[in-house]
Formats: sequence, structure tokens, C-alpha cells
Amino acid sequence: MLLDGPTLAAVAALAVVAATVSGMSGFGAGIILTVGLVPLIGVKAVIPVLAVAGVVINAGRFWFYRTMLDRRMMALVLVASLPFLVLGTWLYSVLDARSLSIVLGIAVMASVPVRRFFHARKMAIGPVGVATGSGVFGFAAGIASGAGVILVSLLLGAGLATPAVLATDAMVSIVIDIAKAALFERFDLLDADAFFTGLVIGIASIPGSAIAAWLVNRMGARLHVLFMEVLILFGGASMLWNAFR
Repeated sequence: MLLDGPTLAAVAALAVVAATVSGMSGFGAGIILTVGLVPLIGVKAVIPVLAVAGVVINAGRFWFYRTMLDRRMMALVLVASLPFLVLGTWLYSVLDARSLSIVLGIAVMASVPVRRFFHARKMAIGPVGVATGSGVFGFAAGIASGAGVILVSLLLGAGLATPAVLATDAMVSIVIDIAKAALFERFDLLDADAFFTGLVIGIASIPGSAIAAWLVNRMGARLHVLFMEVLILFGGASMLWNAFR
């Protein structure tokens, strides 16, 4: 699964774009990287690689918003999501590649209407709602990419301001990705090549996090949404096409 130099460089460039998008909105990096990586390393290796990359990507994003972390909300989300993360990761380990392609394709495409649904209704969510939604987020994070849209929607619905959403989402994602990497290693889905690929992607993303922080301070995060949604729908559809072909 080890990628050659030119391919790894292209993936690193994609990681910069993904980190820029993620740094501006709190989600999107996993979806974009999934679309780019599936044809290169196969569907079974994608989520383990992204677990390693996600630690570095989210650490870079957290650094720029660290003073806005909501520790109470972070603790609530983690307590509720981690048990369901174990369940989702186990299910990922036992599914075959074709089933995973279908699950990932549907999950990626569904992230667009889910984001719009929560955004349009500006739902106010209490602690019980956050805990319930966090369980869904934990399970989804274990089995598919794109679960960040659920977490961002929950944090916004709970009334957090945008910088606090970005900081809290990043720290929660760091813990989740570390737990996922450990679980995938336990299930023999994360080998040395996958770890190295994820690490390279994560390190390459750091400039993207810096670019995102610069852009957020000047123009907000809305201009990229339509382009990203088109990319998400195309990528999800391509996964489903390959699964049924």
C-alpha cells in the first residue's frame, strides 16, 4: 500500500486543500481525502490512514483556535461518543470492501443534506440532545469518513460561537482519531505503511490549517461550501459506481 513519490506528493497537495477547507468550516477534510485516496489505496485502508492523518490535521487546526476550547462540551461529547466509536470501528473491521464502498459512498453523499438540514433549522440542542447526537457521531466516525459534519452541527446547535466550534471540534477529533488508530491497529488494519502514509498527509496539511485561519479572519467560511458539496456528491457517487460496477 506504500505510495510512490509522485503519488504521495499529489496526495500531500490534496491534504493542503483538505486542511484549508476543514480549517474554515470544521469538516470536509476526511471527505475530500477519502475521495482522493480510495482509488489509490483501496477502500479498506482509507479510514485507518485518515485516523493517523486526522490527529495531525486537527492538531494544526486546534493550535490556531486553542484559546476558544469549550472543555465542558468536549468532555460531554467524548464520554458519549467513545463507546459507540468502538462499535463502529469493529463493524468496519468485519465488513468486506464492496460493502464498505457502499457505506462510505452513501455516508459521503448524505453529509450534504444533513449539513443543510441542521444549518437551515438552526436547532437549539440541550445536553441530552448533544449526548445522543454524540453517540451517533461516534458510531459514524468508526465506520465512515464525513462524520465531522455531525459534530459541527451538534456544537453549533448547542450555541457555541464559530471559533469555539472549531477549537472544540478539533480537540474532540484528535482524541477520536487517536482512539481509532489504536483500535484499527488492534484489528490489524493499520500497518507501518498505512501509518507512514497518514503521517505524511497530516504533516502536509499544516500549511492548509494556517491558510484557513488567515482566511477565516478575513472572509468567513461560506465561499467554499457550494464547490465542496459538488465535490462531495461526485466523490460519493463514484464510490457507489465502483462498488456496483
